[in-house]
Amino acid sequence: MGASAGADPPRGKRTMLSIEHRGQKLCDGLTRRQWLSVGTLSAVGLSLPAMFRSRALAEERSPATRGAERPRPRGFGKAKACIQVFLWGGPGAQETWDLKPKAPEGTRGDFKPIATAVPGFSICEHLPQLAKRADRYTIVRSLSHTGVNHGTSAYHMLTGHIHFSPGTLRHPSKRDMPNLGVSAARFLSRPAHLPGHVALPSIVNDGDGLPVPGQGAGFLGSAYEPFLVLGDPTQKDFRVPALALADNVSRERLERRVSLQAAIEQQAAHLREDPAGVAVDSAFERALDLLQSSKTEAAFDLSREPEKIRDRYGWHHFAQSLLLARRLIEAGVPLVTVYWNSPSNADNQSWDTHTNQHERMRGHLLPPFDQAMSALLDELIERGMIDTTLVTWYGEFGRTPKINKAGGRDHWGFCQSIGLAGGGAASGLCYGASTKDGGYPDRDAVSPDDLSATVFHLLGVDHRQETHDLERRPVPLSYGDVVEAVLA
Repeated sequence: MGASAGADPPRGKRTMLSIEHRGQKLCDGLTRRQWLSVGTLSAVGLSLPAMFRSRALAEERSPATRGAERPRPRGFGKAKACIQVFLWGGPGAQETWDLKPKAPEGTRGDFKPIATAVPGFSICEHLPQLAKRADRYTIVRSLSHTGVNHGTSAYHMLTGHIHFSPGTLRHPSKRDMPNLGVSAARFLSRPAHLPGHVALPSIVNDGDGLPVPGQGAGFLGSAYEPFLVLGDPTQKDFRVPALALADNVSRERLERRVSLQAAIEQQAAHLREDPAGVAVDSAFERALDLLQSSKTEAAFDLSREPEKIRDRYGWHHFAQSLLLARRLIEAGVPLVTVYWNSPSNADNQSWDTHTNQHERMRGHLLPPFDQAMSALLDELIERGMIDTTLVTWYGEFGRTPKINKAGGRDHWGFCQSIGLAGGGAASGLCYGASTKDGGYPDRDAVSPDDLSATVFHLLGVDHRQETHDLERRPVPLSYGDVVEAVLA
């Protein structure tokens, strides 16, 4: 695809919600407002995406075949669900999980390390709550790739595959590998009234205001696109528009239209013998499942959470998104991706800290992350969900060893720290190490491909099994290796 505009999907072809959203401004340029078009089920006048029809048709073709049985490392299938946390912009390990207090001036940051619940493991002083909970998660200090651009680095981290045309300002293409959550959700069970993969609270856009690759279904097609929940979940009356009826359709009118459809079906029973007819029928029924089920509405309704629980997470867009993610996992959604991507379009909410990094991280980034992630881990334990819910967190890359003249660090894919918790991942572990300046892995290097293989493994998906790209060429779900040391 490269930077060819012709390879980008036409605007207005998204299958999900219609909510105005401004993407986060990053160093590559300024974002612009975008509107996402609404898919509709015109037969009943519903404001719900028409993805079910295309998804049902796509399921007639098996996109992947399971690989032959082979001995597997421990923990296979321990997780039944996963919350992927993506910190758009790229947080620096030197200010979070891998401080370098003995490094020379200009390399070491201003923050001090503090002891954690795990002897010998220290993290940033501005993550005090997570320091107390260090025995509940694993930090990998040696994840490495060669990317230095936001979009293609995000693609590598989100799909587990290196982009076919590395460079700046790459955008979604039908040639893309699917998001890891999209791939995994196809193999996991879920209730009929809920989607398999939900992404929230915003689409990640690059510096030109267009989406970065790796967030969607790629070559699997629109049938597998994530269900997007876009907007500001800090609003006390936050609702998901795609789950609402169209303005001119009452519940009574919906029931009449459903009855009308039933009458038409009686006159066209032959459709039931035709694959396309079955697919359309299935799409209609699954859409109605979402709209008519009180369980669907309840899962997405944050207002049902007690005020003290919302306060516990904090009134930050990321925090409330994590709370909604917990609700969705608890209701039966197997995959939820939460993007830290500020709807306010403010520099102080971006992890792309080229300037004044210490003030921005100390005042605006680390405290809400610390509070929200701690609340999520606590709740997963309290609700008995931690053993079967995998949580991962990472950005698209790390930051340079050297602090620049503007008091920040620049893009650096060669080393970053990432986290895993629950769902068969080890706890109380610090795996791998970086060099003295934090620039490269010193031991136990892990690639994004290895991370994806490990996530697939814990979710009970054989990462070596093949799917097929647009040219029908076989491609394994992941070329990486399971990192056995981070398994419980």
